[in-house]
Amino acid sequence: MKFISFIGTGPDGGGYSELSYQMEGAEDKVFTKFVQRSEIQLLGRERFEKIYILCTRESKKFFHELHDELKDELGIPGEIIEAVDIGKIEQIKSAWALFEKISSLINNGDTLVFDLTHGFRSLSIILSAALNYILKAKNQIVLRHVFYGEKNENSDRRGTIIDMKDFYSVNQWADGVARLTENADASKLADVAKHESSGTFSNLKDSDLIRALEELTATLRNIDVNRVARNTKNALEIIRTCKDKSTGAEHELLCLVEEKFAPLAKELSGQYDADYFMLQLDIIRMLNEHRLYMQAYTVILETIGSVGMLGTPSELIKDIWDPATAELRSPYADLFVRMMNFSDFKSRSDKENTRAEQLNTTICTWINNQSMLEELKTITKETKKYRNGFDHAWTGHGDKTMQKKIKDQEIETLASDAVNFLEKLITSLIQQKIIHTRQT
Repeated sequence: MKFISFIGTGPDGGGYSELSYQMEGAEDKVFTKFVQRSEIQLLGRERFEKIYILCTRESKKFFHELHDELKDELGIPGEIIEAVDIGKIEQIKSAWALFEKISSLINNGDTLVFDLTHGFRSLSIILSAALNYILKAKNQIVLRHVFYGEKNENSDRRGTIIDMKDFYSVNQWADGVARLTENADASKLADVAKHESSGTFSNLKDSDLIRALEELTATLRNIDVNRVARNTKNALEIIRTCKDKSTGAEHELLCLVEEKFAPLAKELSGQYDADYFMLQLDIIRMLNEHRLYMQAYTVILETIGSVGMLGTPSELIKDIWDPATAELRSPYADLFVRMMNFSDFKSRSDKENTRAEQLNTTICTWINNQSMLEELKTITKETKKYRNGFDHAWTGHGDKTMQKKIKDQEIETLASDAVNFLEKLITSLIQQKIIHTRQT
């Protein structure tokens, strides 16, 4: 564990008065001039592998006093107590230099205790900014305490040490929720919940909530479309329970999560009906919003395949969750996507030819009657090409011809155009009663 603090020259330049320091809510006391010594002693001197004390040229002599007290009275090896020289903060350049110096003291995986007691004027701002940066930019940082010691108002000889860590945890929780709502990634929130030991934000730390959100985001990222609604409903039930028990900032963060995922919590009937298709569109929009374009293109193609299923024999689509008909449905969906993808489409077998004729006389005819068939084919071809590009890394390195095409055609634009067209197509099919709405 690393300890980082600042020592100044005291209120009158002559150092600090001796106080009996006590941590808020605890009974043990330490009588000393140095709040740093009291914190280290109360936490346990053997827990610290490094102690950094920031000091100016003027306050260096007080560092030596603190060093000797820690070494002689607590038995801490002198080599782990290090003075970090800093200059006066007279201009922004000096402030940035100090920021960088503080950051350089911390490595990935460190466990930290900060003391801000003597961080006067701009120094407290720099220390706080550095701490927030470290928590975001470095991996597996565990923040144990952020102490602030002050003299008791009603006593000349007593001081209280307050742990301000929870105020820095607020940013961690907010970052976790932001990553969840912006990138459909629950890992940051789960990591914060794992390492947070305080009772603050206890509802966001709820293990059932974290597990439900991880399952939901995994379902989205793995394109398990048929489980999205169920997992979303499960997560929202837990979110609402936690929200009812929360207040203030925690309540607001839970509301953000609820608002983000609520559109995916549709009650599905097991049919290719309006609710089913609208859920697919909502999933594509969310994936686009999170810039998960490979997954978005996959769902676009699945949605097109689902449109094709409207033209298949009714016994196959009576219950889309029936495993007995799952293997029979898949060839129709794949075939319809291929029919839309290839202008010179040819059946591969007599059985496939029969299926293609069924699709041509049903769904293809219905879409053509609405003057949307050619546009659907264009969207399918472009989406299929881009999806193959992701599979074969054409979007980055490899085939130079395809790489140029992909660069020229804007992945984001096609993803947006595709979902807008599918919404227009599905709305039209609903109006023509080809896609049915559920009776209420």
